[in-house]
Amino acid sequence: MARVLRPRDAEVLALRGRRARVLLNGEDTNGQMTVRVVEVEPERRDAPPRPLHVHEGVGEFIWILEGSGLLHCDAGVLPAEAGEVVYVPAGEMHKIMPRGAEPLHLLCVFPTGDIASHTKE
Repeated sequence: MARVLRPRDAEVLALRGRRARVLLNGEDTNGQMTVRVVEVEPERRDAPPRPLHVHEGVGEFIWILEGSGLLHCDAGVLPAEAGEVVYVPAGEMHKIMPRGAEPLHLLCVFPTGDIASHTKE
């Protein structure tokens, strides 16, 4: 059944260095996908840097909604801006961080209903 999803009503996950609102998960999609709106805060100078992570067997589609970021991945460090899309293939270590003092707002889509079981940090 079609419906309107509102990030303000979504379950909030406090992940290391970021906050994710779960718009859709496996229960909503018959195990087909996970969709999250993610806010990534700039790293604090007094905190250890957030490590890269990997999604084993699952790729990730990231649409940058607001902000300017740097994607850390196998190809190095790549700039990415609001309106651009990032694709990270399954098994590639990565993280995306804000460039500057403003948070980065992302829409992240995974082709699995249980992304947590595929993610290693």
